[in-house]
Amino acid sequence: MRHQEHRVRETLVQSSFIRLIKVYTWILATSVIAVTSIFIVVNVRNYESELRQAENAAMSRITDTVSHNQQVVADFASKLMTTPEDLASLDKYFTTPLADYADYAIDRSLAVGGHYFFWPTESSQFFLQNPQITEMTLRMGDQSKVFVASSTKPGGELLSAGTVKKKLALSAPLINQYTLATAGVVSIGFNQQELRQQLTEIRATAPIQIAVVSDSGVRAFYYRGQGVTRDEEKRVKHALATGTLDKLTGYKVTSKALTSDYQLIQVTNAHTIQNLIMWRVLPLMLLGLALLTALSGVLWLIFRRYQHQLSMIVGTVQAVSEGDLNARVAIEPSPTDLKVLATGINAMLAEIHEHIYTIYQLRIAQQEANIKALQAQINPHFMSNTMEYIRMAALDADQPELAQVVYSFAALLRNNTDFSPMTTLKRELDFIDKYIFLYQVRFPDRLAYQISVSPEVAKLSLPKFSLQPIVENYFVHGVDFARKDNAMHLKAWREGDQVTITVVNNGRPLSVAEVAAVNQKMKAPLGLSQRDSIGLQNVYSRLSDYFGDSFDMNLSSDGVEGVQMTMRFIDKEESLNAQGDDR
Repeated sequence: MRHQEHRVRETLVQSSFIRLIKVYTWILATSVIAVTSIFIVVNVRNYESELRQAENAAMSRITDTVSHNQQVVADFASKLMTTPEDLASLDKYFTTPLADYADYAIDRSLAVGGHYFFWPTESSQFFLQNPQITEMTLRMGDQSKVFVASSTKPGGELLSAGTVKKKLALSAPLINQYTLATAGVVSIGFNQQELRQQLTEIRATAPIQIAVVSDSGVRAFYYRGQGVTRDEEKRVKHALATGTLDKLTGYKVTSKALTSDYQLIQVTNAHTIQNLIMWRVLPLMLLGLALLTALSGVLWLIFRRYQHQLSMIVGTVQAVSEGDLNARVAIEPSPTDLKVLATGINAMLAEIHEHIYTIYQLRIAQQEANIKALQAQINPHFMSNTMEYIRMAALDADQPELAQVVYSFAALLRNNTDFSPMTTLKRELDFIDKYIFLYQVRFPDRLAYQISVSPEVAKLSLPKFSLQPIVENYFVHGVDFARKDNAMHLKAWREGDQVTITVVNNGRPLSVAEVAAVNQKMKAPLGLSQRDSIGLQNVYSRLSDYFGDSFDMNLSSDGVEGVQMTMRFIDKEESLNAQGDDR
């Protein structure tokens, strides 16, 4: 039955522990998830903000670059149409062999007063003045050939229109300022590497495709971010060429007019953006999961240790309740609140055990006292009559010494069978006198003693058997009956309200270390095993309890011969009488 109760208590502790750890785990999980969610939301919003800033920065840089390059193209086209003679010289270049055209340019310059216009030279100077230009094409009216020049061949050459490939370039019409008719078109390609490098440095442009497209659908610029796949590039380029950007699904398309002829278009794959956001969020999620796992593990270990300690405390209390008063809680080495609790419980159990043992001893002592009291109702009177009969028989036989021994022994027996706790100093010394006399009878002419008591302290009350153990110690440890000069002197007197009692003998002396050890042990508190003792420690304890703080008791020896015990205390009755007289 008790085992079942213990199992029930242990199950209740475990259930409480499980409920508690569930509550704390839920709180911990909620907190970690909330904090992780906040970080994820902030991270996503930061990325979206970075993406918007990247889109704006890319648009700004491309707009500035394209606007500048377009202005260069427009200025060059306008320069070619300054005079009708220059336009005529251009037409001559397309229809005349180069050698004849060179002669034509010289003759014309002489005719107009020094203005020399030679188209290959004009083209070379243009490339020299604008190092960012990579190529240039010029188409005049309905000419079947096209002028093509590059940074490696700035003078250019005429090629058939069918052999010239369309390239990413900015164009400007050659408008006759007098007739406002379009004489041709000049297209200029610029070095796009620097602009691409600038866009690449903007990390958030990874999922973006950017294009600059003319109204006729010709791409003047294209940029593909590092996160764009080849398939996405082909899909967007096809949509740009066919004008079907509005039919792209899963893409975000943004357009902005650059000039009257060009538009800036940004295309962003929404699915790619989601993947990039996921890759930014995933580490935070994993970190939150790892943190939650680690904290939950630490929390479980902490509560597991607390559960173990609590189970030991419950088990110890159960063992004590079943009668094992020596059971104690095992103390864990790590400092915790339960360690303090376990230490306190152990101290409490030890104190309870002490009280129980004390009460148990008192009950036994009370039972023994009751038995002795019943015995004392018969034995003292019977033994006293018997000893008196023996003493009278000794006197009738003319043996006075034997009669004295019997009388002294009978007196000792009467004193021992008197269970009163208190006596007077005179009665205590009378008892000691008879005790020493019996030793003197056994060892005649080898022992001398003297008892001196001042009349003013003869009626002093004190606990019974207060001096006899001191005298007995002398006969047990100090006397040497091989000597003939064994001697003892007991003296008691008063000085004011202070009483002094000395017991001096010439027995075996003690060293300084022995004297210190005896005094220390004598004044130490009594243990459970010493409460039935009647030695010096018991004498000191009883007299100090009776006379209070005024009591002092010390053993001394000169190390040569003999030992002296000295007791000093305030006479309680005399002190009270003196206070009454004062009043």
